[in-house]
Amino acid sequence: MRRALILVSLAALAFGALPASAGPNREPGEPAGPAQFRMFGAGFGHGLGLSQWGAYGLARQGWGPSKILKHFYSGTRVDREGSPPKNLRIGLAQGKRSIRLEAEAGAVEIRLGDPTTGSKIATIPSGETWEVRAAGNEYLIMDGAGATVDSVGGPTEQIFVVYESLASRVRIPEAAHTYNRGSIEFDMYSCDGGGCVMRLVLTVDPQHYLYGLGEVPSSWPVSALKTQAIAARTYAFTKAASSQHRAVCDCALYASSYDQVYAGWDKEGGVDGDRWVAAVNQTDGQVVLNGGTTIQAFYMSSSGGYTENNENVWGGTPIDYLRGVCDPGDYTSANPNATWIETFSPGEITQDLGLSIGTVTGFTNVDRGVSGRILSVTVEGANGQASISGGALRSKLGLPDDRLWINVNRHVTGAIRAKYDGLGCSPGLPTSRQVAVAGGDRQKFQGGTIYHSGTSGAHYVRGPVLARYFDEGGPAGHLGFPTSDVHRLTNGNLRATFETGVITCEPDGSSCQVG
Repeated sequence: MRRALILVSLAALAFGALPASAGPNREPGEPAGPAQFRMFGAGFGHGLGLSQWGAYGLARQGWGPSKILKHFYSGTRVDREGSPPKNLRIGLAQGKRSIRLEAEAGAVEIRLGDPTTGSKIATIPSGETWEVRAAGNEYLIMDGAGATVDSVGGPTEQIFVVYESLASRVRIPEAAHTYNRGSIEFDMYSCDGGGCVMRLVLTVDPQHYLYGLGEVPSSWPVSALKTQAIAARTYAFTKAASSQHRAVCDCALYASSYDQVYAGWDKEGGVDGDRWVAAVNQTDGQVVLNGGTTIQAFYMSSSGGYTENNENVWGGTPIDYLRGVCDPGDYTSANPNATWIETFSPGEITQDLGLSIGTVTGFTNVDRGVSGRILSVTVEGANGQASISGGALRSKLGLPDDRLWINVNRHVTGAIRAKYDGLGCSPGLPTSRQVAVAGGDRQKFQGGTIYHSGTSGAHYVRGPVLARYFDEGGPAGHLGFPTSDVHRLTNGNLRATFETGVITCEPDGSSCQVG
């Protein structure tokens, strides 16, 4: 969570276009405004693996779930898991001294020792709210009037909340949701001098776990819902195979964005919940495999147009299926984080970064990953400088993502963005903002320039053809706007057509002809 083939145009393959580097890209510096710092960013999340908004956009373009998943997880396949876990342990809450239980749609039972065979301690009538407290080394159960019902169990003997077999539900304010699947275990731990605290662990069938997963709106396209279901199932199975009893939560997965957001009945019984449940059922057992093993199916809300290599996100050894790839579905009007701008005063940014270098005056030495995300940056201050990671910059400033440019607008939007995505991002990272030229617009990239006009459309010009086009005055010159991308002729020469002419060049640029 938080859980492929790079689409490259034939022209880019033919001419060796300059894609975003597989390693960091060093920039000499990005200027700071005298009165404010503006962060021009795109995306939301860590940038690794599947982009949820990317899946949404690709689903609307007609992509199926298998194609989407294999795009974002390089070299994988979608198949059925041969030996899935029987149940999953989900950490709903930790470190609590008091937990309320609200019985809904029927009575809820509290049992000691086992949810099925354990002795029944109490029954919470429908509509009532009871409380369980950690009282010394026992569970103190109190009814809706505050009267003690029983004191039972302890660190070595759990109590369980039972509701599914009774066709009822339980709402737990301390976990923020209502639950209708599985059973919930109360567990005491950290029994120091201040007394024990409690955690809640849901034990649930994997398919029923997915019914309550609140990661994407249930109204999304069916293909996007199926994509999310398969990715989430894969993520859960991989976590469970590692351990069902992690420290602190005693679970396989936290019910939060730390792993995957589990909302229980609030998701399953919510608006369009039946559409989500149908997507889960229609992909029953399907997972993403690398070889014969389920992958670490990380995903995030929005890639901003390009995902990142795993070693550039959390370090470690490169993983072959977690390579940065172009995300041609992310730029959709429905995505609130396709592009964004955040503004800070020098005082605000100095306080938020807390680097003890005096008032922040600028940023230099920006290293970027394959996606354009900042890997590291030098922060210049009145009294010194400090280097921080892009992740730290994002966290300290509360930014949606670290795919950003400081005080320089590099957003790729509109018709130029559509062309860029259609090229599989092969022009590389943007090196200029979009600017108006001769009745149209253009934007520069590492590998060339995309020009757009209302009459000729958007076209990518690069290499020696681009250099000669500059010499001829560009779109304001006698050739006008391009009407084709650069393409290779049968004799190996490169050619692009324009509104009033053609440029043909030797592959090495030693000679170009304008006609």
